[in-house]
Amino acid sequence: MTENKKAFYYRPKTDQSNSPMLRWTFVTLGWLFFILGIIGILLPVMPTAPFILLAAGCWARSSRRFHFWLINHKYFGKFVRDWEENHAVPLYAKCLATVMMAASTIMLFYRLPADMMWMAWAVAAVCSGVAIYLFRLPNA
Repeated sequence: MTENKKAFYYRPKTDQSNSPMLRWTFVTLGWLFFILGIIGILLPVMPTAPFILLAAGCWARSSRRFHFWLINHKYFGKFVRDWEENHAVPLYAKCLATVMMAASTIMLFYRLPADMMWMAWAVAAVCSGVAIYLFRLPNA
């Protein structure tokens, strides 16, 4: 009888807090960020990746069980492992994020009244900084 065993990624070292109150806070924040990440899959205006990475960071400091579950997750696991090991982001994610930020900024320039144009320029500056930061990271 042949069993198809799923490869299991193991990270032996987690930075768990000694304080039970802090651990519960991180567990709760981890679930909040994870739920926001799931909502981000369904809503195009809300990002998924930052919330999933925040959930992984919170769970790494509070719950080995949830952290190991997330880094072995079918859809999010590779993304989280790449970030934790190398701070790497897939090239398609960088391109998609840049295109979405550019589209949102362009819409702001067309939709905002002239007296609020400073806000569009501020958003453009922040989005440019984020795009530069993303493309300086290694590709996963």
